[in-house]
Amino acid sequence: MAQVFGVQNALISVYDKTDIEEFAKGLIDLGWTLFSTTGTYKQLNDAKIPVHDLADLTGWGAMLDHRVVTLHPKVHGGILANTSKPEHLKDLEDKEIPLFGLVCVDLYPLEEEIADPKATQASIIEKIDIGGPTMLNGAAKSGRIVLSRADQRPEILNWLRDGKPDEEEFKQKLAAIAFYETTRYYMQIAKNLDETGVSGHIARLHSRTKYGESPQHTTAGVYADNRVDIDPLGIDQFKHVKGWEKSYINETDIDRLVQTTTHIAAGFDLNFGEVPPLAAGVKHGNVCGAGVAKTHAEAVRKMLEGDTRAIFGGVVMTNGIIDADVAEALMNYLMDHNYKRTLDGVVGSDVTKEALEMLSRKKMRVVTNPALANLTKNSLDSRRRFRYVRGGVVEQDNYTFIMNLSADYMDTFGKISDQQKKDFILAWGVGATSNSNTITLAKNGMVIGNGVGQQDRIGAAQLALQRTTIELPEMENTNGNILMKIKLSKTKLDGSVAYSDSFFPFPDGPMILADAGVKAILTSSGSINDKIVIPALTDAGVSLMLVPDKIGRGFFGH
Repeated sequence: MAQVFGVQNALISVYDKTDIEEFAKGLIDLGWTLFSTTGTYKQLNDAKIPVHDLADLTGWGAMLDHRVVTLHPKVHGGILANTSKPEHLKDLEDKEIPLFGLVCVDLYPLEEEIADPKATQASIIEKIDIGGPTMLNGAAKSGRIVLSRADQRPEILNWLRDGKPDEEEFKQKLAAIAFYETTRYYMQIAKNLDETGVSGHIARLHSRTKYGESPQHTTAGVYADNRVDIDPLGIDQFKHVKGWEKSYINETDIDRLVQTTTHIAAGFDLNFGEVPPLAAGVKHGNVCGAGVAKTHAEAVRKMLEGDTRAIFGGVVMTNGIIDADVAEALMNYLMDHNYKRTLDGVVGSDVTKEALEMLSRKKMRVVTNPALANLTKNSLDSRRRFRYVRGGVVEQDNYTFIMNLSADYMDTFGKISDQQKKDFILAWGVGATSNSNTITLAKNGMVIGNGVGQQDRIGAAQLALQRTTIELPEMENTNGNILMKIKLSKTKLDGSVAYSDSFFPFPDGPMILADAGVKAILTSSGSINDKIVIPALTDAGVSLMLVPDKIGRGFFGH
């Protein structure tokens, strides 16, 4: 029988047998004695690797359809014994239990089973591992060398060969990973059994950011752990190609841009059967410009023209390749020839070598994700969404509503052109993914004003109109003070459309839009004053499309 008092006994019981023979041979060469359960034992034994069958140690083989294999005192005694207590070692000696110094265990593929469309509740239950998590938790608690993932095996062998440097610190990290793996496993079980009755997100560090929203937030990063049901548009699937390291704000801006671009794409796909080249720019968490066109470069130009000031320092996303034409527009369109536009980041499905070189001169962050090239109505994020609040989290269904202008529940007042309908969808895609209250203005495939985050509809309307300014502000010096004169562009506004993320409670807000030149409004119905608001607008020559507030309210980002 193997050593009882030493720490050179290793227990190997794995489902994923990747490189397991190489790992086992490495342990043998280092003087370890191996114990394994049925499947692992057979593979190692067939490979002529010296190994003990755990059933010979316990005196029991697998039973209850393999539900009980390792749940035995002669297994867990060797895992849980505290080596600093002589009485524990005496118990092991008296009962002829080997002390396990290394435990290599992974878990049944529960996540794969849950993701399988053919899975049943019964098949999922059978994939719930009991013995594996128990061994991992025991080994982690007892300070053993514990491997909980297949990809750790080469690293552990190298560490053992190097003489186990920084042993206590290293084993503590292994214990943290093991506890993480079992916690993640149990969370999958709980959510499968009661999706809305429990809440939680388990993730490991994916990439650090220099700091958080401000330099005072010194520890920040992206945490993700997607292994099976991977979202191709998840933040962890975006590749940082070149430029400054991504910041915390960059990551959150990209997430907001994904929401906006997928909503615009879904709206066009559902209503018009195709997704055009599109571009959107975000600054401080809200879209400040967006455009759709026949080419991605033209979409970028429309996005920039919508608000030439706000996009400075922002992040831009397009649903196609960043080529030389796109790069040229990003840097120079509507800019004085002596200056180039400064952006925090540019995101596309890919980037050409020429464009990368052009953007690198300004050290712009370039980020890519090929999934952006294939956006459809199925690209919206459907997983439940939650956010931290002090003492807990609030959670809800995700933003999966797609505005359908042809739905039976839509009410239409006045004539609305095909171009206005397309502008409605563009404005909706932006407004429904901006912090409410929001009113968004669009014209000819371009967002020309986005009035976000206001406490009332009048304020949202006024802000949206103010954002339509395209001229540089006039400056004058009065007693040493610089004053800005902002002038609305009536030419830019005339014939535009507006989207409001909820109904107008009174006529005052929408009439501000009508007086400025807005000719069609998409909003929701449900106000007790609809009977006043609707005729006021139609009398002013403004056409309307209304979605019931309970179906299509566009509140976002509270």
